[in-house]
Amino acid sequence: MEKYQPGVGIAAGSLMIRWDMMNNICWQEQDPPNPGESINIFINFESVLSNLTMVKNLNSTVMFFKQELVLELEAAILNLVAHYRSYFRAGDCKPRVYLYYTDIDTTEEQSMKVYNSYYRSTYHNNYRKNPNYRVIGEFMTEIVIPEVELILTYIPGCYFVRSKRFDGSLLPKIIRELHPSRVNVIITGDVFDTLYLFQQGFTVIHVKRRYSNFKIVSTVLDSVQSIVTEESTFDLGILGSELYYKLLLSVRGSKIRNIRSARGFGYTKLLGTLREGIDSGLLLRDYNSIGSVIQLFPEQFREDIRKGYQCSDLDLQLSLLGKPDRDYVSTQLIDKVDNVSLEALNNQRFLNCQINLHGLLS
Repeated sequence: MEKYQPGVGIAAGSLMIRWDMMNNICWQEQDPPNPGESINIFINFESVLSNLTMVKNLNSTVMFFKQELVLELEAAILNLVAHYRSYFRAGDCKPRVYLYYTDIDTTEEQSMKVYNSYYRSTYHNNYRKNPNYRVIGEFMTEIVIPEVELILTYIPGCYFVRSKRFDGSLLPKIIRELHPSRVNVIITGDVFDTLYLFQQGFTVIHVKRRYSNFKIVSTVLDSVQSIVTEESTFDLGILGSELYYKLLLSVRGSKIRNIRSARGFGYTKLLGTLREGIDSGLLLRDYNSIGSVIQLFPEQFREDIRKGYQCSDLDLQLSLLGKPDRDYVSTQLIDKVDNVSLEALNNQRFLNCQINLHGLLS
């Protein structure tokens, strides 16, 4: 039998950003973190899942090298948490780190079904039924996620949080309500998390890493430019407002959220319609309601654009949740302490894939 070849840990490791790059983002804000201040750090775990689906021959590796794969992947995920926790600890801050995602196994009806009948169904069906992803889904839900979640319960200030009835992208907003913090940082590979760039108190670091291409997006204009590459910066300025940025994401669409792009209505037509509306005085740059602009679009595209817009509205989605949804999130924020067992685990089980315990526990 062939020997196990390490490398799957890049699914988590690719979300790590060098500290000097972090400095250019987190400490250059107008109101950076203060020494001793509590900070919420959110790491989008769905980005790790997405990266896993691009690893070659992963299904056969799971079959023949399951134990080695488990250890490497768990260590990589824990070290991702340690990387950001230790970064902010080095800045004399008090970080709380949350891995967050939409539960793969949930069968609960999504709250957004009233606006999108198949919302998130592709995401769940892929990991439960699609033969290309099902092995990964079972492997993660049966072994890796429960074990990482258990370990994190023994690390104060580090949590693994899932959503069932709603999109996991809402978790940073809900957790901030439960644990208020002036500074909140999101590390993600999902462009929809850039919606938090319009939320006060949030810094978003969108890591775009595909093969040799690597880019960090942390501003609205940079995100717009990374999506619409064929237009000039001057023309893209209109998409810098929240309403028009949501329209951009609506036109872009999202497979995992079952948001259909308006086929035949691309970025160029979107920009042309908005520019024409502003030039004619029918639109204002500071509009904030989809009802103010939807009639400007060709009738055949309006329904797709409207549904996409509703699915990219964090506040609308949050308004559909009740107290049980928030209570479920709070029950997952567990703190226990057992440093001795963690050190023993690192020295025994993770002997060949060491965990950065200093970064997790210091």
